Amino acid sequence: MNKKLYVLIALLSAICFFNSCVGDDDNESGIDEAWKAYNEQIVRNVAANSEYEPILSFTGDGSIYWKASDVITSTMKSSKITEDGTPYITDSVVCRYTGWYLDYDGKKVEFDSTENNEQAGRGFNLGIGLLSGWNDMLLHMRQGDEVEFCIPYRLGYGVYGKGSIPAYTTLWFNMKLLKIIPRNPGEFD
Repeated sequence: MNKKLYVLIALLSAICFFNSCVGDDDNESGIDEAWKAYNEQIVRNVAANSEYEPILSFTGDGSIYWKASDVITSTMKSSKITEDGTPYITDSVVCRYTGWYLDYDGKKVEFDSTENNEQAGRGFNLGIGLLSGWNDMLLHMRQGDEVEFCIPYRLGYGVYGKGSIPAYTTLWFNMKLLKIIPRNPGEFD
C-alpha cells in the first residue's frame, strides 16, 4: 500500500512540475501580448472607419464590421427564398468567400478561399460549427449580397487560434451569399 502511495505522490509531483514549466518561454500566460495588441488596434481602426458598419454579435461578445464589396466572382444565380430574403439560424447557405488576416507588415495572409476551385460555392449549416462572426454576418445578408467584413478574435478563433491562424487574430473575409436553403438541417454535413 505504501508503494502505491509513493508512486501516486511521484506521479502528481511530475505533473505539477510539468505544468509549472508550460508557458515560461514568453510569459506566464503564454499569450503573445504584442500580437494581441496589434490585432486589437486593427479592430479599433476599423471601428473608427466610417466605411464600415457595426453589427452587434448575437453572443454579446462584441461587434463585427462590414461594408459592401464586389470582388467575388460567381455564375450561380441567386433567388429569393425566405420572406425577407435573409436566412434563419436553422437554414443552410451556399456562399463564395476568401478569408485572410493581416501580418505585422499589414500584408494579407490568405488562409481559406473558394475562389480557386471549380465549385459554384460552398455550403454551410448556420449555427453549426461556424465562427460566431460568420453566423452574425450571414444572418444579416440577403441572397446576392456581397460584403467585406472584419471579425475580432472573440468572434473568430479566439484565444486558441486554429491551424496556421494564431490566437488573438482578427479575421477578414470577402463573402457573397449565393443561396439560402430553408430549414434543411444536415444538407452539408
